[in-house]
Amino acid sequence: MVPAVANRRAADELRAFRRDAGVSMTELCRAIYAEHGDSVSVQNETIAVANLARIVDATLAIANRKGFAAMSLRDLARRTGLSLGGLYAYFQSKDELVAVIQRQGQRQIEQVLRRQVDQHVTARARLDEAIRAHVLLSEILRPWFVFLYMEARHLGQAERRQAVAMEEATEEIFAAIIREGQADGSFRDTDALAAAAMLKAVLQDWYLKHGKHGRRGQTAAGYARAVQELATRYLAPTPMEEITV
Repeated sequence: MVPAVANRRAADELRAFRRDAGVSMTELCRAIYAEHGDSVSVQNETIAVANLARIVDATLAIANRKGFAAMSLRDLARRTGLSLGGLYAYFQSKDELVAVIQRQGQRQIEQVLRRQVDQHVTARARLDEAIRAHVLLSEILRPWFVFLYMEARHLGQAERRQAVAMEEATEEIFAAIIREGQADGSFRDTDALAAAAMLKAVLQDWYLKHGKHGRRGQTAAGYARAVQELATRYLAPTPMEEITV
């Protein structure tokens, strides 16, 4: 396929996924407000959600550039255009801010994956969709995904345990689908959790090394298809040595 045509199709697929999955920074911040609103002193939801989006956007940009530990609330105030008092209307500390971003990010990832996967019946189709949804979601929310991966170490002990549990829950989505395929003969007998962990590492490569893939001309949709093929070959019921490449 001509690269320009492939890129247009990949862009169209990404737009369609964004629309159908209802994924946007605004909706994520609306979910933060719905959960965290009792501790936010701004009562107008429209204003609060817009400011939360500014705060989260700025936090991700600063943290992914120089690290969350090095970010000060003054840095955040300058980036958002809000005063320090304005920031305190939403979060009382950096610890609270990072915990909310981590918790809501992981929750949204799991919810979107489950919603997308549940539209399919067979294990093969469900695994393909889980892979596609993860890659496209991480493309749309790449700064958030990078932040979740890099900054979990700055959480308090209880929050860190929660982040690990939520990360494992996402991994378990893939493991459960693999077990379904093993039960119906679609996938070979192997350690489903280990296979899911390896698959997750390949998926993380997309957003952690995005520049490398970009230089190679890879699109999110194209990368998803490559990972789908890799998973199909690895999990095929035919022994690996009998598969001709």
